[in-house]
Amino acid sequence: MINRVKVVLCGREYVLQTEDAPSYVYQLAKNLEKRISDITEDNPRVSAHSAVMMVALSAMDELTKANNSVEVIRSQVKEYVDEAGKARLERDAALREIDVLKAKIEQLENLNKLKSLKDSISDEMDGKKKHTASAPAETSAAANSETSDVKANGETQLTFAPSEQ
Repeated sequence: MINRVKVVLCGREYVLQTEDAPSYVYQLAKNLEKRISDITEDNPRVSAHSAVMMVALSAMDELTKANNSVEVIRSQVKEYVDEAGKARLERDAALREIDVLKAKIEQLENLNKLKSLKDSISDEMDGKKKHTASAPAETSAAANSETSDVKANGETQLTFAPSEQ
């Protein structure tokens, strides 16, 4: 919506058409009038026209410096965004590597458990073999006396008798 705003600058009335709110335009006109009057009051030989030119140059200088500052800030923000993107990619890669390492740790722990189980079974088997291998010999030698008779038909008959201790 176009607003028609009437302002007075340096004693002259101006009607402006703007999309800005009238209160904003009034504030701009008030600030401009103050800057012009500051220049003319400090130096009475300066005409209103010259004061307007000085204020315009000053405003252009401020605008240019503000735009340059905005560009510097925009550039810094872009750098920060780029750095944040790189950091995010590095973090994601590190998280993937952590997951891979956790899986490897789990595999190694499982292999270690299997090895321990295998060693334990092997130790049990070795213990049973020693017990089984030594038990009959001990039983035979210590507890029983064994005799064998060969019969005429070629059969062998074993006879166990308790040994004397």
